Formats: sequence, structure tokens, C-alpha cells
Amino acid sequence: MSQNVRNLQKNSRYLARVLAPTEITSSLISAWNELETHAVVPNAFMSPYFVMPALRYLESSTDTFGVFVEKSSGGLADLVGVALFQVKKPNRRFPLDHLAAFESVHSYLSDFLLDREHASSTLREIFRYLRAQRYRWHGLHLNNLSGEYLLTEEAQAVTSEFGARWNLIEQWARAVLPEKEFGEAALAQIPKRRMKTHQKNLKKLEELGKVEWVFTRQTDSLQTLAEEFVRLEHSGWKGDEGTSLYSNPNHLRFFYEMVAGFNKTGRSFFTELRLNGKSIASTTNFISGKAGFGFKLGWDSAYARFGPGIMNEIETVKHAAEVLSDLEYIDSSAAPASYISDLWPGRRAICEGVFSLTAAGNIALASVETARKLKTLLFSRRNKIPDENDQNTIV
Repeated sequence: MSQNVRNLQKNSRYLARVLAPTEITSSLISAWNELETHAVVPNAFMSPYFVMPALRYLESSTDTFGVFVEKSSGGLADLVGVALFQVKKPNRRFPLDHLAAFESVHSYLSDFLLDREHASSTLREIFRYLRAQRYRWHGLHLNNLSGEYLLTEEAQAVTSEFGARWNLIEQWARAVLPEKEFGEAALAQIPKRRMKTHQKNLKKLEELGKVEWVFTRQTDSLQTLAEEFVRLEHSGWKGDEGTSLYSNPNHLRFFYEMVAGFNKTGRSFFTELRLNGKSIASTTNFISGKAGFGFKLGWDSAYARFGPGIMNEIETVKHAAEVLSDLEYIDSSAAPASYISDLWPGRRAICEGVFSLTAAGNIALASVETARKLKTLLFSRRNKIPDENDQNTIV
């Protein structure tokens, strides 16, 4: 950090405002969008263009509020932090009243948006507010957290000032495509069996007509692309199970409004595999700062035997250096067991955990951990008890 930045921080004042969703103005959304460009951890799922449609169509806005931190210096105020919270009743994760970092059914990363130059000061104001509310909420639950700032020594020093203690519940690895792996470097790491199948299916598909991979970013034809994506996603198993965007009118409204918001600022992109000009596989993706985020994918079930979804992803790896050179990485947003783990070589640690905020919260989490260990112990012992009907049991 430069000396000039340190001097500015010494002369700066930080103020946290607590707002309901209905109090968030268009000027605040504009500042929020600007904050994304220099957040310490990029997160498209904390973008106003994701959060505001989610509050309109997916989540209860009455149980959600935001803490907006502004830095005042030289008569000017700049937004340097956004933290969104949902009020939660006691549950199996935390048996007391608590908060959860904002997350919707379509979120794949939760966190706070913090200005990289003022991250610790901003985080301090957020936890100062949480500490002041300790008689209302005893913990803060975070799911799908990267921890790339919030779990660093710097951030932990700040949270510990207010008696907050981090309790890890679970951790896993998520596939990412780092910039240094764009193109041939990543293709070389894809298992040979995958590439062999890809080439075989591509050849078969070319026998049916012209095959193209198409990349589109910030376009006037957004509505057509979005509708094609919705058609493809609904075509597969999600449509059969009623979990596609098209299956729920509110989810569909959320999707169209969200994509339009990201597109307006040049931060959405689609990848498509087309056959004879018709899309047979598509992905929707977003950009936050210098990071890309996969959202959802779909493919035409009539061509399922060719694996068009996988083909589309492999072509994305192949062409990423040409079309996404301004990004440092792309987060797949995929589950650990997803096929994308075979295709994208990078990994980032994702976790779930709880900050206990009070002494009662510490006790509650200790009891949860004890119960979890006891359950694990009893389960392991039960599996070791010989079955008297098992002919292989040694007596």
C-alpha cells in the first residue's frame, strides 16, 4: 500500500448505513456497480444487477437488509463496502437467531463487496454494526464463501476485535479457468479420453451440417440469446424435473431482468455451439471486476448423444484467450463432482461456516459440533458391527 493511500485513510471517516431494499436508490446502485470494479474479491452474485432482481422475484425482501459503508474524505463520500444480510431463525446449522450473508437459490458465491484499498476499515464498520446487534443475532452464516479475503489474517484480526469467531463447517474445491491456462495450456490438461470423445463427436456432428462456436458479449440481440438459452435449459432434465428457469415464472422474470442489467454494462456473455445456425448448447456468464462467473448451461436434448454441453465448454477453453483476455480467471460456479472439473484445471477453495458473535453463540456452536462428532462416531461404530446373517462374518 502506498504512503499516499495510508495518509488518505488516516484522514478518512467511515460511516455504515443500514437500508432496507426499498430504500436503495438508483444513485446507490450506480455506486454499488462502480464498487464491483475494484472489490478485493470479485463477485457477480453480489452485483446490484443480480441482487435487486433476486429480491424482487426470488427472496423475501422483508427479511433482508444491507449495510452500506461509505468513506468520507475532503467533503466527498465514496461507497467502499456492501454487505447484505438475511434474518434467520434457529436451525440445524445454528440453533439461535442469526444472520446469513445474502444468498438466493441461484447464487454460487456469497461474501461482502469490499473496496480493495479500504477492505479492513470497511470490514471493521460491518462487524462494528454486527457487534452492536449482538442481543438480536448470535451468529453469521456464510455459504459458498471463497474466504480469499474474509479468512485472511488481516480480516481475522479485524473480526476478532469484535469477539467474532470463525467456525468452519465444510470446505470443497471448485473448478476455475485461470488466465494463464486459457487456450492450449488448459486443453493439454484435459484427460485424453475426454478429448478423444470430443473429436469423435465433433466429427459426427459435422456430418449433419455446419458446426460453429459463437461468443457474444454486450449485444443488442440479448433477448434472442436469452430466450434461446431458456429453451435449451428447459429441453433437458431440468425441464423434466420442473427446475428449469422456464418452469417458474418468477425465476424466468429474474433471469431476463438480471441478464439485461449485466448486458447494459457490458458484463454478460454467452457461449453457444451452433449447428446449421441453430443453437444446440449455450451458457450464460457474468463478469465482475476482472473475473468471469459461469451461471447456467443448457443443451438441446435431441443432440444429447453428442454431448453438446461438454463440446461447448471445451471450445470455450480453446478460445478464452481470444475473447476473454481482460479477465484473470473464470469461476465455473460448478459443484465438485461436475464434469467441468475434468475440463478446467484450476481450483479455488470454497467453504461454508459461521461467525459466532456472542458468548451464547459460542456455546451453541460448541453443542452443534459435539452433536456432529457424536453422530459421526455412532455411525462409524454401527457400520463396524458384524451382521449375524453375513456369511463372511468371522465368529
